[in-house]
Amino acid sequence: MQAMIITAYRDAEGTERMLRALSRHALCFVHADAKGEITAAQVKRMNGIPGVRAIRRYKVNWGSIHHLYALCDLIRMALDDPRVTHLHLISAQDFPCVSAGELERRFEGDERIHMQMLRTADYPELEHRWRHYHFMHLLNYRDMSERAQNWVGRIDRWQDRLHISRRLSLPGKGLVWLSLPREAAEYAVYAERNLRLLRRLRYTYIPEEFFFQNAFEGTGWQQRITGDALRFSVWDEPERGTPALLNGEDLPAIDASGCLFCRKVDAHSALYEQLERRWLSE
Repeated sequence: MQAMIITAYRDAEGTERMLRALSRHALCFVHADAKGEITAAQVKRMNGIPGVRAIRRYKVNWGSIHHLYALCDLIRMALDDPRVTHLHLISAQDFPCVSAGELERRFEGDERIHMQMLRTADYPELEHRWRHYHFMHLLNYRDMSERAQNWVGRIDRWQDRLHISRRLSLPGKGLVWLSLPREAAEYAVYAERNLRLLRRLRYTYIPEEFFFQNAFEGTGWQQRITGDALRFSVWDEPERGTPALLNGEDLPAIDASGCLFCRKVDAHSALYEQLERRWLSE
């Protein structure tokens, strides 16, 4: 059985609609940002949907370890259910672009890990993300006030001047939205080496982009990483957002991509209506 691992921070109505549709054919495990718009009462309502387990545990500053903590907690919750065979990490603005039956068929017997995999050696400009200490769980980088922005920049510059460099090796990186089989998920969140990795990533900038890509480094799982997360998104139209908020005109490109999920989709849009009907069609 497929499990959807979902993180949300806004639009409780749209998130609930998404959960009611997805949970018809998959188990859903959702975390609502404790500092976001979704209230504890709304989370309780989500828990009343059959096939849904929702929590509201962490205040998730952008780029902080708390988003990764939330995802790992949800994965452990999903693994407690022996019916789960595959786990799909998505946001509350993602949605499958195939039917539930097609998704089940595509992952039947699939022991690969479908996620983006880049080598950090090719992106030396990003080294400060893990070489420096970052305090995104304390400083909200998306807070555009002068105080917050100044402190983020100061802390980084001070470490350059003092030649502070953490002894942390992270060969791989990529987006956190991915699909993986049960056994790989168990290794990622329970193996002792990965529990150590999770602790060391606490002060990393956007640690979610490093955890899974490095959790399998040097293991047999590494050869099963496809490099393709099977997610459709548009990044080269910043006027529509980064990634772009998709609409009905994107549907031909979505279908031609061969992807199984797309992001970002507004649950109140005509595109969502089409995708929801498709998901429920079989």
